[in-house]
Amino acid sequence: MERVLTPGETRAEAAAMLLGRLEDLVVTYASLPANERSDVLSRDADRITGEVARYLQAARHQITASPRR
Repeated sequence: MERVLTPGETRAEAAAMLLGRLEDLVVTYASLPANERSDVLSRDADRITGEVARYLQAARHQITASPRR
């Protein structure tokens, strides 16, 4: 049986999801060789900002839907 999250846990989960995804992106791009990083970031800029926007929207929706403690 799945445990029901409290409103505070739901908000925390949304924030953790967003920060986790941002961390994944940072690690991925920071691990690139310095001489390639700028070119790859330029090439992937739309995908990166789209990914961030998508996760931010999901987190906002989850946070807005769950009342603060």
